[in-house]
Amino acid sequence: MRVTQHGDPGDDDLLFVLGWGNKPGHRSVEWLLDRLTYEGYHVHAVELPTNGWEFEGQYVSPVRAYAVDRDIDLVLSHSTGGLVAAHLDLAVRNVFLSPWWGTATAGLDGLLLPVVRRLPTTRPFVPAGISRTDLGELKLAAELADGPDNASPAFLRTIHGAQESLPPFRPDDVVFVSLSDRVVDVRAIGDRTPASNLVPYDGGHEFFASEGRERTLSVVLDALAGADPSSLRLGGAGAPGSDDSTDGTERPQSMD
Repeated sequence: MRVTQHGDPGDDDLLFVLGWGNKPGHRSVEWLLDRLTYEGYHVHAVELPTNGWEFEGQYVSPVRAYAVDRDIDLVLSHSTGGLVAAHLDLAVRNVFLSPWWGTATAGLDGLLLPVVRRLPTTRPFVPAGISRTDLGELKLAAELADGPDNASPAFLRTIHGAQESLPPFRPDDVVFVSLSDRVVDVRAIGDRTPASNLVPYDGGHEFFASEGRERTLSVVLDALAGADPSSLRLGGAGAPGSDDSTDGTERPQSMD
């Protein structure tokens, strides 16, 4: 596990548990970190191991210890980070972005995956099968290439065990999900999350690499600020608080 800190240490501390293969130096992740720090958060960005085989010892315990030592009281997480964050058992608000609470499989892959998971090896040879467009239109090919290409049976086994042992959903938590997500199992997210706590968005698995990310970010910030989950809904382009730019590179302008 590797943690980098971003922003003013005097600001509110926010633990951001990144997804599988995400790094703070990736342009799409950097965009989100930049916006979070601009909004007044001191962000602790957690990079997770990409080939762990012991979920509690290699993922949950180190992140929990870091959060407790620094009195973290707000957690943002994405994908694999969302699976870890759900197991932290911290009395804090969680905002989940496309959490990996189930694995999307179909056809032959769905039949073979249980067999592959039982293989006694930590060697990563199972193709991830994730394309750049699955993640978002703004995802750089270099960022995808910088991540892992394959997963090991041991890693897939520990992830499956964590998905099968998810703790009860907390009523103040918020979950953002794209209904067209091809990376994680959207149905598993829906089965676990009450409708009033679920916020759909348009885009790929990484909202921060999707063209509509400005609109999604405005609602993510509301969720982090403590808005009631049932009040969080995304408007279309031109809705109050939204930005019509497609690349999302503009910082919000002061209204003073």
